[in-house]
Amino acid sequence: MDTKEDILCLIEGDAKAFERIFRYYSRAMFFIAMGLVNDRDIAEDAVQESFVYLWNHRKQIDPAYDIQYYLKQSVRNYIFNYFRHQNIEKKHAEDLNREQQFWGEYAPEDCSEQIERIKKVIFSLPEECRKIFIMSVLEGMSYADTATALDVSINTVKTQVKIAYRKLKTSFQECSLDELVPIFIVIILKFFL
Repeated sequence: MDTKEDILCLIEGDAKAFERIFRYYSRAMFFIAMGLVNDRDIAEDAVQESFVYLWNHRKQIDPAYDIQYYLKQSVRNYIFNYFRHQNIEKKHAEDLNREQQFWGEYAPEDCSEQIERIKKVIFSLPEECRKIFIMSVLEGMSYADTATALDVSINTVKTQVKIAYRKLKTSFQECSLDELVPIFIVIILKFFL
């Protein structure tokens, strides 16, 4: 196979040259992908997406560049992005599970009107603020551990906790601190029981 000639034709948009390159390299790229992920479907997707990327970006290809190396890098990038995406999904699922577990501890008949109001205020917080508040205040994690778990700075944790407390205070201006502390303690105790 004259790879240089096929690459020049590919750059010009020749579909036949693309097919020849695909037939010549796709099997090797599949085995590279399988070595990285050990899942046939994902490996096939990696190869397919790499060749789609090659076709869509053919005008930027340098004819002197090693096309096999280009395809290997493309397959590797697809697999690494797949793993990165899986880790992000897992982290979000764990965060959601933690919140659902926390709120699932309460039976509706156990919740007083104020506890329901507190829950509504906490749910109305922006997502990052809510996660930080639940982990550091309701779960009792240290600011440092919360910051590490969420990959944010300790100052971010402190700021978000202050924001959450400020919103709670604003929402319960008519209640005294003496009335709110026992309600908050009940929420925290129910979480740990």
